[in-house]
Amino acid sequence: MKFFILFLFSSLSLFAEEFKAAEATASDHGKRALAASDPAIVEADLRRYVTRLASEEYEGRGTGDKGERMATAYLAAFFEELGLQKAGEEGSYYQNFSFPAGMELKGENSLSFPAEAPPGVKPHLTPGEHYQPLSLSSAAEVEADAVFAGFGIASKNYDSFEGLEVKGKWIVVFRGHPEKRKDLARFGPLVAKATIAKSKGAAGIIYVKGTNPAISSELIPPNAMVGGQGQILPAITITDQLAASLLTGEVEREGLKTLFDSYRTEETRKGFALPHSIVAKIGIAARRDAGRNVIARLGTGEAPSKEAIVIGAHIDHLGYGNRGGSRAKGEEAKEIHFGADDNASGVAAMMELAQFFADQKKAGKLTLKRDLIFAGWSGEELGLHGSRHYVTKAKEKAGDDLHSIIAAYLNLDMAGRAAEGGLTIQGIGSSMAWPEILEKADATDLKLKRSHSPYLPTDTTPFYNAGVPILAAFTGLHKDYHTPRDTLDNIDRDALAVMASTVAFATGFYAQQTGGVNGVPARDQRDHRTP
Repeated sequence: MKFFILFLFSSLSLFAEEFKAAEATASDHGKRALAASDPAIVEADLRRYVTRLASEEYEGRGTGDKGERMATAYLAAFFEELGLQKAGEEGSYYQNFSFPAGMELKGENSLSFPAEAPPGVKPHLTPGEHYQPLSLSSAAEVEADAVFAGFGIASKNYDSFEGLEVKGKWIVVFRGHPEKRKDLARFGPLVAKATIAKSKGAAGIIYVKGTNPAISSELIPPNAMVGGQGQILPAITITDQLAASLLTGEVEREGLKTLFDSYRTEETRKGFALPHSIVAKIGIAARRDAGRNVIARLGTGEAPSKEAIVIGAHIDHLGYGNRGGSRAKGEEAKEIHFGADDNASGVAAMMELAQFFADQKKAGKLTLKRDLIFAGWSGEELGLHGSRHYVTKAKEKAGDDLHSIIAAYLNLDMAGRAAEGGLTIQGIGSSMAWPEILEKADATDLKLKRSHSPYLPTDTTPFYNAGVPILAAFTGLHKDYHTPRDTLDNIDRDALAVMASTVAFATGFYAQQTGGVNGVPARDQRDHRTP
């Protein structure tokens, strides 16, 4: 035990040193990025920033991972070289936050077969040995008989539970959905199957990969987020080897392949009872991890302005697909998700804007009446954690009237793909000021498309919900979204330049105004229905 403790602390120390060294390298990258850049908004600079942020070295920038630490250090160093004020915590550019990161094993954990174990399987197993508890699992000790229920789907025209007695039993199910039934894809997620199993009165659920080529890993560790934040019922994944023995009574996996294919290709097949009782002891507790935002302020005068405009872009992505949300299949799901468009492109545009306005100030040409705050958010891909944290902290100062200190929020998310041409500006309906500004922007031949709805699945949400007018620049989804194929090679140079120029125009125009109530309608006049 003493050796293990020493090894653990040694490993943690090495881990911390690795992070520190990586951050130092990234800081140097950020300093050199500014030294090589042009004060004007040019495509070459934008592409250089995207190249670095979406590089293999930055490992997909998963929130809390080494890649995120490098990306945030890169951005902070860039801001410092620009001479922007540190607007994070404790005199730094960083604002730290915590976020839910799945579950961790805590207490006793085991899987056993009290009567008779399946062929070739030990009667007593520990986590990692043919099984793993899931993050959606509740802590419990369950002893129950088991039934097999195919894909574990219950709908009007497809019922895996027909004729099965499942109440109080372990339900064993295949992951995914039948090949020919695309309409049943919504029942494929693990959380959907667990919800159905709970509604049927099951004691717990056991997931089997089977020989599904679209699924890469047999076991899912408890720290992996699999949808939803709550604990639903006792839930585990098991290996195909254990599944073959449990479902077919055979040690070899050929029988499991035959069984899986029969359920995958046929319209419907009934389940069946299994000749085994299973005891699972699941000790599990919520786990949290840490991420950080990067916040910098460009002051318009000697003292901070009463109001500021926030320009933000999320810096995080999906890492090695380990932070959830990957659309990749098979082994590709474990590769680096580079996130060149989502959202190295938006961060690059924000960096170029920061340099442009900072240079204007140095030249004595900045006539803005509102300070500009530049923010690199983390945790967006996991649920807007970084921007939500910022808004929560800001409201501690401003109360419910956040718009009294933040005049507007402008978001840059996915700025690098514009196959159809043009740029969509979202959230126009959030402020009466935006139509006028965008009319003037249209005169510059930027080919703007408009979307009035302010209800967007991005970092604008916490700001709008707090009463702040928002605008979001967006070039649209694409086939490479949330896959390792979102790389620099697929970035549209023209789209990057248009995005940055448009947001610069809107920022500059709006920041020269101080009248009214920041274009925000009175609370009783706001329409919270999606237009």
